[in-house]
Amino acid sequence: MGVPSNAVMGGDSNGVPFHVWAFEEWRESHGFDPPWGKVEYIKLAAAFKRFAHPDYARAAWTAFLADSDPYSEGHPPGLFLSQLAKWQVKANKRKPREKKAETFPGAERAAKMVAILKEVEADDTIPATMKRDEMARRWKGIE
Repeated sequence: MGVPSNAVMGGDSNGVPFHVWAFEEWRESHGFDPPWGKVEYIKLAAAFKRFAHPDYARAAWTAFLADSDPYSEGHPPGLFLSQLAKWQVKANKRKPREKKAETFPGAERAAKMVAILKEVEADDTIPATMKRDEMARRWKGIE
């Protein structure tokens, strides 16, 4: 069969190239055709090549178009190219992972020591000069 044509290279599963898709998305977002020339298409191609997967490029472009910052008004491909990391991060925001309980030998004892530390530091009846001694005294009782 040979080498795929340029029309299919960089395309999605339907064979739509990234620059055509980006053009259509821009038009849909703004309501008219973008005033792009050859330079803008070169910048789109350069941006597309920097992504590990076409889906990442499409997600980043979608995040770029969704941005309402006045600085990115008009959504020029040159700005997209210059801030690729920003748009990739915005497109792939993950929810922060919940911290797992520490599991190591002595984890329970360490948790009790931290609780005592917080308790002693919050107790205003203990003078600051005596807090260290009070923590040491209470820690001795932990088994």
